[in-house]
Amino acid sequence: MNRPRQISKRLSNRLKKTGEQLTKTMRFILLNTILLLLTLTNYVPPAFSQQGIDTVYSFTPGTGQNAGQSDEYFPKNIFGIPSRTANSTVPESSPDEICSLGFGGEIIIGFKGHYLYDGPGPDFIIFENVFINPVTKKMFVEPATVSVSQDGINYIPFPYNPETLEGCAGLTPTNGDQNPFDPNLSGGDKFDIAELGLSMITHIKITDISEQIKNNKQHKYYDPIISGFDLDALTGLYLSLITTVELSSKQNQPQVQINDDYLTLINIEGEFSFIDIYDTMGRLMKTDKIYRPKRIDIQSLQNGAYIAVISSQFGTFVKKFIKY
Repeated sequence: MNRPRQISKRLSNRLKKTGEQLTKTMRFILLNTILLLLTLTNYVPPAFSQQGIDTVYSFTPGTGQNAGQSDEYFPKNIFGIPSRTANSTVPESSPDEICSLGFGGEIIIGFKGHYLYDGPGPDFIIFENVFINPVTKKMFVEPATVSVSQDGINYIPFPYNPETLEGCAGLTPTNGDQNPFDPNLSGGDKFDIAELGLSMITHIKITDISEQIKNNKQHKYYDPIISGFDLDALTGLYLSLITTVELSSKQNQPQVQINDDYLTLINIEGEFSFIDIYDTMGRLMKTDKIYRPKRIDIQSLQNGAYIAVISSQFGTFVKKFIKY
């Protein structure tokens, strides 16, 4: 029996044991909603959205180039989508659209109130004003390394090759007239957090390393006019609110809150009998009895998205929550 049907059968048995009085129609709708949720190919939280960054957590400018760093332009010049006129032969250069990090500069950015989920393919795209040098006919690049975090403290870097710069941002021109959320058309450099073994992140760090290229005349991307990574935009492809997502419209439902390594249920009416916690692959990760009020230890769960099924004689509620 496949995993989603095991869950459906388990929930059905749970409802019988707790004296649930749902009608057959209501029960059918509930069980099949869960079944559909868990059998979607490459499951993505139902409330996912796509947008450009809207938050700067920190910015430490480097030396040299400082275009677009003044309050007149920054940070609004890096929010939203990339320049609509940029392409491989006409790079964006206006401080209204880009911010230069300078040599060794570093910026930490993200999405207010959202986390970035690991979805199918790339999860975010970084846009820099890369272009083909009309004189040398080579790609003019000012690279930066990229690292990500789930807590804004501990960062995991994407590995890169110092010779080819594969794994860096700032290698691929922007296709400004294309959809900035379609990695097949957008241009820019794509990153998939699954490559780092992560299911979600909240912070993205970009660190300029272009001076290393300028100081190495033997490097394939050497160019004497390199002056530092210029950030145009960063788009997130699988964003979800860092809140509980309701799958029903009933009033006064129990709410799920995450505090450190505990899941707390609030707004509980009556004695809720059981909670089953599933991962996004439909695997049962934890089951527990609930006595009001209840804090449930979730230290054993890895960071990521989960589905909680709370059942009792008063009803059955399905909640999505994020541990991060």
